This record gives sequence, structure tokens and C-alpha cells, in this order.
Amino acid sequence: MTTQAFLSGAGTRPAEAPVKKKSEARAAKSAEVSAAKPAEASAPKAAPKAAPVQASAATAGAPDIKALADKVKERRREKSWTQGDVAKQGGPAAGTVSQIERCLIEEPTAETLTKLDAGLEWPANTSEGILRGNLVGA
Repeated sequence: MTTQAFLSGAGTRPAEAPVKKKSEARAAKSAEVSAAKPAEASAPKAAPKAAPVQASAATAGAPDIKALADKVKERRREKSWTQGDVAKQGGPAAGTVSQIERCLIEEPTAETLTKLDAGLEWPANTSEGILRGNLVGA
């Protein structure tokens, strides 16, 4: 190849592929992607994340997560504590307290319930009693 041919671009690019500006290249690529996936563009969006399952005492043998969540929140507010404060008092980690309060833990472990009693300054087995529906006025 001669220097003049090289400088003129001959032989380096096909004639049908002109040099595009970056903005033109992006627009073309965007059009190609949307043309290639028309079903996705018209498909309905995914349903929002399902709400946490909230068990009720009516379900035989099932733990009453909602009751425990409500009592934990109530106790924290009564003491003006954050979830981190409960953890510092010997309770479970702040993230675990948050998950309990949002009913995201279906059945807390015995260790978690023991720590929850300590962190909220409840008598032993109070959390377990609330969870099993045995304590009403905790």
C-alpha cells in the first residue's frame, strides 16, 4: 500500500462504513438495541417486591411474627432506643432487630430471642412467649 493510499483511508475501511461521530454511533447503537428487543420494551414491568409474610396467631403452631415485631418496636420507642442501642445492650445485631421489626425473619432462633430479651431489658423468655402467643401484656 502506498503512503497516499494509506493517508486517504483506502483499504483501511469498507466504503459502506463511513466514520461516525460518537453521538451518532450511540444513537445508532441505541436504535439497534431497541429494535432487537421490542418485546422487552412493551412487556409490563416486574411486580413490586412482595410484602413480608406476616403470620397471625390464628395459624396453628405458627409463630406470631407480627406480634413480636410490634412489641419490639413498642419497647424500643418506650425506651427511646435505636436498633443499634438494642444491640449495644446485648441484643441481636441492629440489622437483625430491623429484620424482626419488618417481619422478615420467619422464625427467629432461640439465641436471637434470648439476645432480644437482654437487649430490650425484658424478663427471660418474653420474646419467645410473644412469638408463641403466650404473653399478651408484655
